[in-house]
Amino acid sequence: MNSSDYSIFEQYPTRMRSLWIQGQPTYSEIDRQLRQSPNDSPIYIKDQCDQLIARPQYQLVNQYLISTNCFVNISNLNLKSITHNEVQGLQLSGKNEFFQLFGEEHVIQKWKSYIAKYTIQRNFLKHYKILKLIGQGSHAKVYKIQKKQDSSIFAVKIFKKAKIVQKEKGASLVLEIDVMRKLDHENVIQLYEVFEDSEKVYLIIDHLRGGDLFKKVQNSLEDYSEHVVQNLMNNILNSLKYLHAKNIIHRDIKPENMIFRTKSNMIDIVIADFGLSDIYNENKIYLFQKCGTVGYVAPEVLKDQAYNHKVDIFSAGVILFVLLTGQMPFANYENSEELLMSNYFCRIDYDKFHNKNISEQAQSLVKLLLEENVSKRPTAEEALLHEWFTNPKTETFCNLPVNLVPQMCICKNQDNIIKSSTPLWGQKGSFCDSPLLQKQNQNEENQFESKYFKSLIQSQNDYFVIDDDFIEEDKTLSTMVPKYHMLIRQRSID
Repeated sequence: MNSSDYSIFEQYPTRMRSLWIQGQPTYSEIDRQLRQSPNDSPIYIKDQCDQLIARPQYQLVNQYLISTNCFVNISNLNLKSITHNEVQGLQLSGKNEFFQLFGEEHVIQKWKSYIAKYTIQRNFLKHYKILKLIGQGSHAKVYKIQKKQDSSIFAVKIFKKAKIVQKEKGASLVLEIDVMRKLDHENVIQLYEVFEDSEKVYLIIDHLRGGDLFKKVQNSLEDYSEHVVQNLMNNILNSLKYLHAKNIIHRDIKPENMIFRTKSNMIDIVIADFGLSDIYNENKIYLFQKCGTVGYVAPEVLKDQAYNHKVDIFSAGVILFVLLTGQMPFANYENSEELLMSNYFCRIDYDKFHNKNISEQAQSLVKLLLEENVSKRPTAEEALLHEWFTNPKTETFCNLPVNLVPQMCICKNQDNIIKSSTPLWGQKGSFCDSPLLQKQNQNEENQFESKYFKSLIQSQNDYFVIDDDFIEEDKTLSTMVPKYHMLIRQRSID
């Protein structure tokens, strides 16, 4: 089937069945809600005679539009703006049914802002102006955009449907969207709207202007005291605590996915890129079982063992080790194969703490986060209670020789590889399974192959002017260090 002939959301259950369902929805917690205010005019619907009838009992909770004794799951329904006798309204439609809501302009705009996060709209270019390309990955490009209605600035992550028509790649994007719809935290990237046309899917997200974690460290080494690192890690662990409380596992926590909101704040960091995230389940079976970035991924993932939220804690431990020492924590590696095996066997070289002015409390926390035994590794909530955070902050300055920290690359152009979708931060390159790891795991007999970075700009059509909110090619770590690689081996369930 040609990708232009279908919607990747076409078979989503909410589109296929009757929209209104008798009873009340069930949900474990309230992520968002919008209730009608007695000070506002109500929401209206049309009766059979096209007369508007007030529905003050309508309310929105999470992805549900709820009435007195029935509800609609609005996830991935089509959304468009309409008018009736000059009254503004919204139409939500599935495959065979639709319903309409009307109201005063400011009320409808408030409802549309809420509903747009859960639904699919058309005509992206009618609503937004593309300003420039700011990054790209194997599956998507990211542009800085301006909303035409009020000139506010966002970013858009654009996927070509021709590249995701395969069942699991399309399912992966739908899962990424579903996960992001659950998120509302100051240190987690936000999804605002989703658009789709015959060729592309568009995710409207935060525009983060501060650059990724390594760029910030590289440009301001003298500012990174242990005090700053404490506050930075506090924000990262609080973000993970929030995600894990919602049963979300990120599975690709690394500095490239830690993005500063602005250039002026050294600790206002945002976790981005939920392309490999999933919802924790007791069976511990996920759409993509083995995924992550070599050098940051937890050993239990590489070993094909069952895992839980604590894979993110291990990755956070690697980041903390890097911030304190300027080096990766693993011992005795000179190339990507040796790094992979050190990661697999969790060979941590704590001698790298020697001759560095790092507090005992910081070293203690690092060792807990990098604990190979999952039962002994703390949760995010437990880590935040560590004495390093509860004791007065130290002003010990860190020495960060960033040339010792490898930047990981992603997989490209391989059908049996699921891509890490980190386009904002200039991820490029590829990684296949290591023969050494295949021998350990008895996986498929593919030979290890490394590829160097490809040019970010593929054609003149993608040309853009680099300015301060883009990571310049000649200033990234990718030009300074060996090109280690990311392992993302797909093992899917039916």
